[in-house]
Amino acid sequence: MKIIVYYLLLLVFIALFSGFILQRQGDSMTMSQMVSASVLLGLYVAGMSLAGEGKTIDEREVSHRYLANRQALLAGTVILSVGVLYQLFFHRLDYWLLASLMVINLVKIISLIYSSYKK
Repeated sequence: MKIIVYYLLLLVFIALFSGFILQRQGDSMTMSQMVSASVLLGLYVAGMSLAGEGKTIDEREVSHRYLANRQALLAGTVILSVGVLYQLFFHRLDYWLLASLMVINLVKIISLIYSSYKK
């Protein structure tokens, strides 16, 4: 039950944060708002990175963790690919999308190579 509350709190936080960003979309943010938004987003990323990384009890939990990580990787790759394709059609490619897509795939390839040759 504790882990479900943790996940729900992370979802509520990102929903509130997104609402704040969308509300401020037309206006420019002050420096203190930018710094606080950056710090909060950094805390969210740290919290989300640690989600599900606790001690595993059995093989079923390990399987669920691997499945969740695989689905997250797939969703991130698909969203970044769609973003790159969308921007290519309008001739204004944001190179951060392309770089992040390349980094995701590069880390996956390096991890697979390392895992297969690890003794």
